[in-house]
Amino acid sequence: MTTHLKFRIGEKWICVEDGAGYAPDHVTFAVRDVKANGKPGGRVAAHFSVRRRTVLEIGLRLLELAERMTPETTWQNSQTVGETGQPPLTFTFGEDDRAVLDRLLADRPLNFARHVYARAERLRARMPVLRAARRVLEHCDDETAAGLHVLIAAADQAGRFPAKPIVGFDAAESEVNSDAATH
Repeated sequence: MTTHLKFRIGEKWICVEDGAGYAPDHVTFAVRDVKANGKPGGRVAAHFSVRRRTVLEIGLRLLELAERMTPETTWQNSQTVGETGQPPLTFTFGEDDRAVLDRLLADRPLNFARHVYARAERLRARMPVLRAARRVLEHCDDETAAGLHVLIAAADQAGRFPAKPIVGFDAAESEVNSDAATH
C-alpha cells in the first residue's frame, strides 16, 4: 500500500492510498488514528474503490474553492505563529509538490478547473472525430498512417493545420475516369 496524500485533523489522519502498482484503477480514502510518534496508525473508517473520475471531481472542486479564496500574503506564508495562535499545518508534500504549490499560490485567480472542464468538454464533443480517425487507422496503409501522423504533429506544433485541406468532387474528372475504365 502506498499513501499518496495525508492530512492531519486533530487526532486523525485522512489518507489517500492505493495498492501496489504504478497506475492503479482505484484508490482508498481512509481515516486513520494517530500513532504515538505522530504518524498515521490503524484505519478507523475507509471508502474503498474510489475511481479516477471521483478523484478528479474532488480535485476540481478543491481548485474551484481555492480560486474563490483570497490570495495568501507573505505574512500568512511565514513560519511564525499564525492568526489562530498555532504553528502552521505541515503537509507531506515532496519537492515536486512544493514547486507546484508555489506556482499555484500566485496573486492572480486560478482558472485551472475551468480550463480542465473546457478541455474535457471539447474532447467529448470531438468523440466522432476520434472514432473516425480510429477507423481510418485500422484500415489504411502505412503511407496514409504516416501522412496522418505528420499532419497531427504539425497541428500539435502550430496549433492548427499548416495548410487548409480542400475536399471536393469534380464531376468532369469523374466522367473522364469512368470512361477510361469502361474502354
